[in-house]
Amino acid sequence: MFDRDKKNGATAGEASLIDTDMRITGSVTSVGDIILAGSVDGEIKCRNLIVEDQATLTGTIEAEETVVSGQVNGEVNSDTLRITNTGVFDGVIKTKGIEVENGAHVTAKFRKRRR
Repeated sequence: MFDRDKKNGATAGEASLIDTDMRITGSVTSVGDIILAGSVDGEIKCRNLIVEDQATLTGTIEAEETVVSGQVNGEVNSDTLRITNTGVFDGVIKTKGIEVENGAHVTAKFRKRRR
């Protein structure tokens, strides 16, 4: 059922799903991508993160690329951040590049990203 013999981690196209009926309190770490459809109260560290429309995250995000379509309260440390028209963000943003679509709700402090 689960392939535990993989030595190279996640491959392109693979993503871990935190489904709509899941609520996680604590840290979630993945070498691959994560799709958040449920709720996380804590920290997510991954390659790429997608926060779907009905999802909520309270805490911190560390990712290469982050797309917020749901609600995020906390801190994002990401190479690129995109907040879609359904996204709601309240917190601190540390990023090299940001895109905010028309209709998104953003209340943020921007911080210089450490190298």
